[in-house]
Amino acid sequence: MTHPPSIAAILTGRFSSFISSPAKACDDISVVLKNAPPPSKYEVAPSPRAGMVWSPGFWNYVGGWYVWQAGHWELDQPDQQYQHPGWQKVIHGWKLQRGRWRLASVNFIQSGVAAKGQDDGAERRYDPLAAFR
Repeated sequence: MTHPPSIAAILTGRFSSFISSPAKACDDISVVLKNAPPPSKYEVAPSPRAGMVWSPGFWNYVGGWYVWQAGHWELDQPDQQYQHPGWQKVIHGWKLQRGRWRLASVNFIQSGVAAKGQDDGAERRYDPLAAFR
């Protein structure tokens, strides 16, 4: 006879199908090494594609070894800019900077400020960032 998982077992993480995979947590780990990575491999960048951004290959550090991670396409994100992966020279060695998306503009803040300048007779809208201004 099998018993359905109790809510207490699910909330405490004792039910295996609800445990998150550790692979996602490893992406956020900062890697700093004393030895410089090998020189980058030459990759031919493909021709541009609409709605896509090319992320070039780089030397990833996996399990104590440098492993070449081939270039790949990223979906273009509106109002964001892609920072390519690679290694940066820091004080204590070399730091791996993984590819990521960064906010390119602050249009949502500027539009909120412009809305405040309108006449007060207009209908007020909910402003989720009002507490931070």
